[in-house]
Amino acid sequence: MEKFIIDGRYGQLLAANGVQPQEVLTKAKLPVDTFAHERLRLSESEYFAMISAINDVTDDPLLPTKLVASDHIETFSPPIFAAYCSKNGEQFLQRLAHYKALICPVTYQIKRERKITTVALVTSNIHEPLPPFFVKGEFAFMVQLLTKATKEVIKPRKITTTFSEKDISIQDYFGLNFTLDTSNTITFSNSDLQIPFVSENTSILEYLEPELKKRLADLDIDDSYGKRVRNVLVEILPRGEFSIEDVARALGISKRTLQRKLKGENTNFQQQLNATREMLAKNYLLNTSMTTDDIAFLLAYQETNSFLRAFNTWTGLSVQKYREQHN
Repeated sequence: MEKFIIDGRYGQLLAANGVQPQEVLTKAKLPVDTFAHERLRLSESEYFAMISAINDVTDDPLLPTKLVASDHIETFSPPIFAAYCSKNGEQFLQRLAHYKALICPVTYQIKRERKITTVALVTSNIHEPLPPFFVKGEFAFMVQLLTKATKEVIKPRKITTTFSEKDISIQDYFGLNFTLDTSNTITFSNSDLQIPFVSENTSILEYLEPELKKRLADLDIDDSYGKRVRNVLVEILPRGEFSIEDVARALGISKRTLQRKLKGENTNFQQQLNATREMLAKNYLLNTSMTTDDIAFLLAYQETNSFLRAFNTWTGLSVQKYREQHN
């Protein structure tokens, strides 16, 4: 997977904690409008460049813990929210491990023993050591949500890191000293992980998990630029954005690079735009009662007649005939 989805509120979160988002983006050499998008798509190197930049521009050793302590952090992505709706900490960690590939270039390796469970952080591709800021933030994230979901104070039994951590405030936060080792791990008591979650919600899980499983399957099926363009268009068309410049900006690449990538896949932007509009139009016609005017608007057509002509070109049918034949 080349891109990981990060919630667009991350910039607001940084600003609320005294960090200037634009300073972070400049230092990380990311597009200046990165945080303007509702859902950020960052490559592994971009993701860690952002994390390292945050660390570089702050002198607050507790910032990693403050970021994850923000209100409604569990809603920052469907995978996190699905984990938060688990029945207990054991299931919570398993779900995070399962869906982590959707939101972050790091996976969890979970080892369960008789009395304890240890979670190790493992990178997807980059073999360089994980940034200490990221490691501390990830461990604080687990502790924070376990505590919030159980309404109990949950503290780890042990933490090992590949870096030496001397800051007393961080160690006080976790309630222990870090142990220098060859891997980044956090260990919890199994009894703590069996405490029921007050946030358990099976109905939400039934709604979220099919879509999350589909996203995971899609990672293995198609990671082409064509698919990435279609994914972006699905999000931005309702906002009236449909140009190649809009899509390139959302992907964090230049228009010329995007054109070259699509050409390498024997396609072009107009073909992907048409395919996306056709797919969405058929979905709206078959699954909603929306008018053609509403559908044309959602597909970013300035005139309904332009949509009607395009639909006839795609299908050989009028909108009305298509609805009649498929309903």
